[in-house]
Amino acid sequence: MRGFTTLFVALSCAMLSATSVAASGPLERIQSQEEDARVIHLLNRAAFGPTPALIEEVHRVGRNAWVAEQIVPEQISDPEIVERLALYPALSMNSAELVTNYPQQSNNGDIVGIGRPQRIPVEVGAANLTRAVHGRAQLREVLTDFWFNHFNVTTQNNPTRYSIVAYLRDAIRPNALGRFEDILRASATSPAMMYYLDNYLSSRPGSPGRYSGINENYARELLELHTLGVDGGYTQEDIVEVARAFTGWAFTPLRSGAVEFVFVPSRHDPGDKVVLGQRIPSGGQQEGFDILELLAKHPSTARFISYKLIERFVTETPPADFVDRVAEVFLATDGHIGWTVASILLSEDFYDPAYRGNKAKSPYELVASALRATEADVTQGVEAVRLVGRLGQPLLRAPAPTGWPETGVDILSPGGMVGRFELGYFAVTDGIRGAEVLRELWAPILELWGPAGLAQYLLGRPPGETTLQALEGAATSGASPDLLAAIVLASPEFQLQ
Repeated sequence: MRGFTTLFVALSCAMLSATSVAASGPLERIQSQEEDARVIHLLNRAAFGPTPALIEEVHRVGRNAWVAEQIVPEQISDPEIVERLALYPALSMNSAELVTNYPQQSNNGDIVGIGRPQRIPVEVGAANLTRAVHGRAQLREVLTDFWFNHFNVTTQNNPTRYSIVAYLRDAIRPNALGRFEDILRASATSPAMMYYLDNYLSSRPGSPGRYSGINENYARELLELHTLGVDGGYTQEDIVEVARAFTGWAFTPLRSGAVEFVFVPSRHDPGDKVVLGQRIPSGGQQEGFDILELLAKHPSTARFISYKLIERFVTETPPADFVDRVAEVFLATDGHIGWTVASILLSEDFYDPAYRGNKAKSPYELVASALRATEADVTQGVEAVRLVGRLGQPLLRAPAPTGWPETGVDILSPGGMVGRFELGYFAVTDGIRGAEVLRELWAPILELWGPAGLAQYLLGRPPGETTLQALEGAATSGASPDLLAAIVLASPEFQLQ
């Protein structure tokens, strides 16, 4: 009855609202339609899509109040999500416990403990998808996805598999709406990042042991991808100096039974460094922290991060003046991500009609939003995560340091659209194992409100003329309620946000 109750409450409210609007004048009707459109736009960008209950909540408290609550996620009570995540034991383990419970091998070849290390990212991905569908702190989950993509690592190797839990749990998610310097520092000290970008290999020339010589990989990506941007004003000499400062940053080897950050003084290249014209005094591990602080507060970083946030929340081609205004907030708040994001979501630029329905959903966003639109009960997220992978975005496995692309030209393809259309049918017919959908909803909705009402329910807004014509034509031809619901999820209105 969960879905039926939500359905009829939402539709009853919609009917009362429609009656009220019909009795009012043209201006009130236009204002109401515009507010409806703004709420849906906000929930398509700052959440993983609208649900009937969330639409009602945002209308009740107001868009600005909802954003204000979302930028302080630690104050959002969500016992239901805690219960759902209990299915994934890896989430609460440190690296030593993961090595013990998800061993690489056993003497007789049998699985000892919970499973092999390959299972860890499966649990993490399923938990992420479950949060995206059911979590109340929706903005945090959107930004967790954003920051993991920004500070991308891949879980193809065991050092990262054993450190990915802590990377997301302790470095990314709790800092997703905090200070940029904090998430930058947490990423830099993560074994997952050090392994992915080879910083654990970097040592002063001539240092004893297996590795000798500076590795510039992390330093280059730190400046180009994580902070300043490719046009941020750094030089090759800056890359070398940054790489020198991060020598000796490493992690304990797997044979020790844990994968944890460690600083090895004997591998550090001593002496002062000069980065972006600033002298960094010789100080061992502190040199790296001094550089991270310098980069976090740099105007080029403010512009680069502001550009990427606008690209994620608003448009693939952020206007320069919008970027400048958001960058001012970033700098004025000491890089506070929550306030920076709020300056985007509360701006009139964000609600410009030109930016509505103009961004393609990534496979992850598409699957999560489809499960939310159908009010699916995700009791086990593994199969849904595999579906994301089949659509072209295997979670936690982006192959390049740049992460998964944000632009529609990179996300969409003719071949990929077939899989997207199939997803629509899976989502409405209980075809995703571990995600229960009340597919018996579609028939009564059609009987009461017709194809337009079904589209309104799944989209949260009226369908476009082309989609409505397709639905009415299919209904006239005898299409089943399941097929009509699938057509809605395959429509341009649902594929775009």
